[in-house]
Amino acid sequence: MNILEMTEGELYKAGLEELIVQMGTTYTEQFLKQCKPNNSDYTAERHKWLDDDPDIPTMVNQIQERKIEQAAEERIKAERIDAWRKGLLELTDIEICELGAKILTDKLGVPGSIAFLRHHFKQNEWDQSADLLPQPVSDGDNKELS
Repeated sequence: MNILEMTEGELYKAGLEELIVQMGTTYTEQFLKQCKPNNSDYTAERHKWLDDDPDIPTMVNQIQERKIEQAAEERIKAERIDAWRKGLLELTDIEICELGAKILTDKLGVPGSIAFLRHHFKQNEWDQSADLLPQPVSDGDNKELS
């Protein structure tokens, strides 16, 4: 599959099918509802963060500590996803969002994931409250996602 040769619609269909296979319909729908763009002003928020920047040695220590924390977080995430796949627990909203994003990125790459989300939100109007998954269209004996 060469995502560079695929249309946005083809990327959307491939991504949606992969999400449903790996997450199921319910979690896929939750993922798509959660991933709508927000209206926050990143530039203004970034300036607030930069105003409180520590000195270089402090930043180095913070980076090293964060790497250790991230390794532990990744291990815990993997354990929770494994437990979910075995039916032992339900995922949190953030876990659903992270898993869906990982599935899309693994399947379509970053550009394909962006195209998938762009296509989804063009089709479904950001604030639409109806089901976000397209309904299957029957074409005789062949069924495919619209």
